[in-house]
Amino acid sequence: MYFTLWGAVRSLLNFNTKEREQEAERVRGEDHSYIRLSIEDRAPCPGLNALANQGYLPRDGKNITLPRLEAALMVALHMSGTVAHALANALKPILREDGTFDLADSRMHGVVEHDRSMTRLDFRQGDNYTMQPQMLQAMLDDAEGGPLTLKTLSKSYIRRKKEHQATGGQPLGLHMWFVNLLITVGFINSEATGHPSPQQVKTFYVEERLEEYILENPVQRSLHGLVWKSMVLLWHVTFG
Repeated sequence: MYFTLWGAVRSLLNFNTKEREQEAERVRGEDHSYIRLSIEDRAPCPGLNALANQGYLPRDGKNITLPRLEAALMVALHMSGTVAHALANALKPILREDGTFDLADSRMHGVVEHDRSMTRLDFRQGDNYTMQPQMLQAMLDDAEGGPLTLKTLSKSYIRRKKEHQATGGQPLGLHMWFVNLLITVGFINSEATGHPSPQQVKTFYVEERLEEYILENPVQRSLHGLVWKSMVLLWHVTFG
C-alpha cells in the first residue's frame, strides 16, 4: 500500500469515520482463518493479499470499498485512522463509479504499482505483479542470514536501484520515488518489531499471511512511525 505526503495531509482533514466504524464492526465479526486467493485475483501488494487471505477484506478480492479497506488496516494491523485513510485514498484512481475496486485493479502501473520493487519485476519486464522468489532471496541475502532491518534494507534499496538502471529503467519521478521509499519500509512498519526473521519475511511475502504476533501486537502503526522509518532508511542509503 502506498501514499503520498499530500495524501497524508489531506487524510487529516477529510474522512468518514462513521462508515469506517461500521465496517470495522463487520470485520471484527468475520472468520480470519487463512485461505489463499486465486492468483488471478491478487494484487501486487502482499499486504492487501494477506488481508483478503485472512478475511479482513472480501476473500474473493472483489468489490472492496475504501471504508472497508481502512477498517481492515485498523483492525488487522492496528494502524491509526490517519495512516489507514491515507493508504486507502491512494487507490481512488482505480475506483469504479460505484466506489469499489478489485485487488487485481491495483496492478495498473503508476497508480499504486511501481518499478524498483524489492520482489517484483518492473512493468516493462512483463509480469509486474507476481512475487519473484529469486528477488525475495536476494533481499534476504542482503541481510546475510540475519533479520531484516532498515540497514539491511538500505543495501537492497541501493541494489535494486542499480539493477533498475542496468536494465534500462528510467529514473523514478518524485512521487514514485517517495512511494518506493515508503513501501520499502512498509512491512517492517506493519510488523512492528523492526527486525523480522528470514522465516517471518517469507511467511509474509510467499504465503501472503499475517502471523499472530503481528495481528496481536496492539502498538499503533502511526504516520510518524512510517515516515520516521523512511527517513532512517534514507539515512542508511546515503551515509551507509
